[in-house]
Amino acid sequence: MQLYPVTSSYGMPVYFSLERAAAPYFGIKAYGVHMNGYIEKHGEKSLWIGKRSDEKQTYPGMLDHLVAGGLPYGISCKENIIKECEEEAGIPRSMSTNATSVGAVSYMDINGFRYKRDVLFCYDLRLPVDFVPNNEDGEVDSFRLIPVPHAANIIRRTDFFKSNCNLVIIDFLFRHGYINPDCNGYLKLLTSLRSGDCS
Repeated sequence: MQLYPVTSSYGMPVYFSLERAAAPYFGIKAYGVHMNGYIEKHGEKSLWIGKRSDEKQTYPGMLDHLVAGGLPYGISCKENIIKECEEEAGIPRSMSTNATSVGAVSYMDINGFRYKRDVLFCYDLRLPVDFVPNNEDGEVDSFRLIPVPHAANIIRRTDFFKSNCNLVIIDFLFRHGYINPDCNGYLKLLTSLRSGDCS
């Protein structure tokens, strides 16, 4: 069981904790960490992408970040990233401590009786070119190294990625110059990405 803190906003006093799966049924704002794990070779960046296990209860078989997870009660974002790095991708602490906090994105989703309000703390980690991730917790079927422009096209043309991953990767595309002011719809997309409630 994973408990989430119930609070008015991030960093404020916690009223009580709630089982993670129950949070959307009460409209409780939840927090998570998502990490773009990438390499750079010959001036070109590629992202390590995970494919979720077909046995996962949520979003089975979909594409996912190299490392991502909810933020449970009583653990810092940095420690959570380090923990998730080891569990989900076999990234040792000696590497994962170099993960850089790069901001946050948020989204809302209503699906039946579920009102999901999430804030995702975003991290980047540049990995050695010879590093190969290895899942330790059985939640990932496989990993693939995908050139960043190809990952952008997957987001643009398909629904293969878990939807909240799209936001974090689009943020990466902005920050690393793959989406720039000369791209059609630049300001509209940037405004949409930044318009959420990150409290």
